[in-house]
Amino acid sequence: MTTFTPGRGVAACLALTALAAPSDALAADPFAGPIDRITVVRAAVRGHPEVAAAALRAQATSLAAKANGRLPAPEVMLQVWQVPVAKPYALGEASMIMVGLGQTFPAPGSRSARERGGEQMATAERAMGKDRARLIHRDADHAFVDYAEATERHGTHLRHRDIATRALTLVRAKHAAGGSLTDVTQAEVELSRVDADVIGDRTRIFGSRARLNLFLARDPSATLGAPISTSPEIADWDLATSLANAETHRSQLHAAQAESGARSEEAHAAKQEATLPSFSVAALYFAPVGPMPVHGYGANASMTLPWLWGEAATRRDAALKYAESARSEARAARFPIREEVALADTNMRAAALRVQALRDRALPASRRGFDAMWAGYEAGLTEVLALLMAQRNVIDVESELVAAKASLGHALAELEASVGVEVPRHTLGALESNSFLDRGNASHDD
Repeated sequence: MTTFTPGRGVAACLALTALAAPSDALAADPFAGPIDRITVVRAAVRGHPEVAAAALRAQATSLAAKANGRLPAPEVMLQVWQVPVAKPYALGEASMIMVGLGQTFPAPGSRSARERGGEQMATAERAMGKDRARLIHRDADHAFVDYAEATERHGTHLRHRDIATRALTLVRAKHAAGGSLTDVTQAEVELSRVDADVIGDRTRIFGSRARLNLFLARDPSATLGAPISTSPEIADWDLATSLANAETHRSQLHAAQAESGARSEEAHAAKQEATLPSFSVAALYFAPVGPMPVHGYGANASMTLPWLWGEAATRRDAALKYAESARSEARAARFPIREEVALADTNMRAAALRVQALRDRALPASRRGFDAMWAGYEAGLTEVLALLMAQRNVIDVESELVAAKASLGHALAELEASVGVEVPRHTLGALESNSFLDRGNASHDD
């Protein structure tokens, strides 16, 4: 009689998916040895060029805001009047040569408002950079789950190939003692099916490993250690806690608030420009030429009339509408986020219940059935077809469990992405379906 022992399969799986490397190579490449989810995901976010680009955009926006708060550049003026056409080089015979320095002063309060608005946009850029990091975190988390799933599925099929090989050996021994040749053929078919599964697993491992390497800014074919096996986990937070954290941590909400503030400051600047004039002043120097052969000075001043023609007032009204729209968008931004969190929380809980059902009920039952069939076949009380069906049943249940654990991992990745921060987790234990699904909500009938 044989039993299903996961240790040998996991060890073989790790041996096939991680290339051996000297200790100095491991020190140089932190991903050559066994890897864990948190380390990989954080490294993917930390080294992603889009995160660096977002930070640079925020810095550029902040510098542009400071520029908006400064006075416009002064102007140097030069005027030469009535130089004789017959002697264009005779500047001394011109009627006037004037040199001046002028400065424009925008409407009071408009520059500081635009500077504050620019700083709000820089805050929005920083928030959107964090949101991009959130999405990279989510995608890298999904890639790690896929890699872990392919690796664990490979270990499952390796264990079953070992069982199928021993079953074939037993059937052949019975055939040598006068048993049925058909039994041998059926056992060989089952072993071939498992071999095909093993080959498919390797392809999936290579594909998921290449994808994860790309998230880590590495060559797709670079050596990548096997994922560290962990027990299934679920979130510590109930739905109410996740929603509250999303309100605090989702950077989209911060960006929407900052953009609303920027629009309000722009509206304030437009209001100032529609209410108060801009001024220009200049200091002038006149050279001693022509009819005025003495040094002279002068001054010039001008101002805009924003109350005429309605152009400034129309710009003000448009800016006020933009500000009102931005405030409405900031209020609306929370609704889809709350929907995301609620859906992710439900999916996580449903996936956890499926894992628990397969792990604690279906899998032990299928293994007991296989052990009973093995013992019966050894004693000559069971047909080989029943034995192989029992083995295939275990393979199917274990494969379902691997897929269910991956679904749980993907659901947790989506939950963290919807909340906007890493969610604390604990190992999945025994669950009561109703209490777990309704946690944080009012009870209801099935």
